[in-house]
Amino acid sequence: MPSVSKSVDLSAPPDAAFALVTDTSRYGEWLTIHADWPDGAPASTEAGSTFTQKITIMGMPADVNWTVESYDAPSSMVLSGGGPLGAKLATTINVAPSGGGSTVSYEVEFSGGGIEGPMGAMVTKKTGEETEASLAKLAALVA
Repeated sequence: MPSVSKSVDLSAPPDAAFALVTDTSRYGEWLTIHADWPDGAPASTEAGSTFTQKITIMGMPADVNWTVESYDAPSSMVLSGGGPLGAKLATTINVAPSGGGSTVSYEVEFSGGGIEGPMGAMVTKKTGEETEASLAKLAALVA
């Protein structure tokens, strides 16, 4: 299963960093693949919540139907999702104390829907680039 894992150090304490990375109404400010909430921003990110997100990766738009698998403030949130053509996605966000601030780790896994094989390498590379860009934007929001 292809995956990407990146992290960034923030000057914000873990509770503030976690609040920011799980505030879906702010995804447009930092998450570069986020395009829209077709049904409106999720009202909750508590475990069991479901919502649809429009993302764009490699110039291709897709709707992902997410389920919040776990939500453990202020340290982690795990999402599982389904996209077009049977694609399966998982996103894990972890926040840990680090010095006077925190470290945010963002991991994405994907499979199915033609994402494996040669296409998987391209998607993995582009997802890594987008994740790095997203975390840089996140750090700029906190600075």
